[in-house]
Amino acid sequence: MLVVCPNPTVDRQVLLGELLPGTVERARENQAFPAGKSVSAARGCLANGASPEVHVLLPRGGSAWYLQTLQDEGMDVTARLIPGVGRESIIVYEDSGRVTVLNGAGARVSAGEWEAFVAAVCDRIPPGGWVICSGSFPPGVGPEALVDLVTRVAKAGGKLALDTGPVWLPAALPARPWLITPNLAEAEAVLSGEADSEPVEVGAAALERAVKAAAALHARGIPEVVVTAGSAGAAWCTDDGSGRLAGLQVEVRNPIGAGDAFMGGLVSALERGEPFAAAVRWGMATACSAIEQWVPGGAVAERVGLHRARLGHA
Repeated sequence: MLVVCPNPTVDRQVLLGELLPGTVERARENQAFPAGKSVSAARGCLANGASPEVHVLLPRGGSAWYLQTLQDEGMDVTARLIPGVGRESIIVYEDSGRVTVLNGAGARVSAGEWEAFVAAVCDRIPPGGWVICSGSFPPGVGPEALVDLVTRVAKAGGKLALDTGPVWLPAALPARPWLITPNLAEAEAVLSGEADSEPVEVGAAALERAVKAAAALHARGIPEVVVTAGSAGAAWCTDDGSGRLAGLQVEVRNPIGAGDAFMGGLVSALERGEPFAAAVRWGMATACSAIEQWVPGGAVAERVGLHRARLGHA
């Protein structure tokens, strides 16, 4: 499978007792990891025994550390370098469990740079092959460019698994990506037509709402839809049926990237021929393992297997 990361970032994690805006704070610990939602999804693929080929549209500034770190993780990664400095995301973890995320904007991408990146990706798609694309898009790349990506992946014979926010997803839906995996807030924002800030808490009756949202998005012509609802679980609707899966209780270390790891586990299972309900269980197990790690999306194969056993048969 191919994994496409159009807007990579460095996750700079800050651990402290309490975040008090307007004051000078001293962190207890700092960590940094190469990230971007597609990179987190690729980590989920690796934890499921898949061999993703990762393509990153990467600003040249800071690229050496970014690429070397991913390669040290065992990732097969190819970068198309562009001018500029890579973006950073500041993630603050408080002892209370509250998480605050500040996402950087990233370097501006020209039309020619984006065209070259998409062409290189489409040239690598095998017939019937999966292509994962998760996350936001860099400045200079608008919704119309995403529509073009969806269309060209399908024309090349690929099956696009797309997970992007409510700013871009409504534009992509008429082009009909094969699979989408929005979280509940994103799904409801798309269906309501309101692209607002994304709440962290899923709220009441989350799994029931996810069931309705998955059905509504599938009715728009998307063959396979999964709506994740945090710790409440996930719901899906496909041409072959629908269902829901309650979440598992796990020790939460870093929730950032769990939904992307879910995508990696899901698509890896689909690639090896698992039924959809079973693939959702592999996705859930992968997300549960990722939550237990500091590395964004950094699921561990042994833990994935243990969580998968807890989820039982489809």
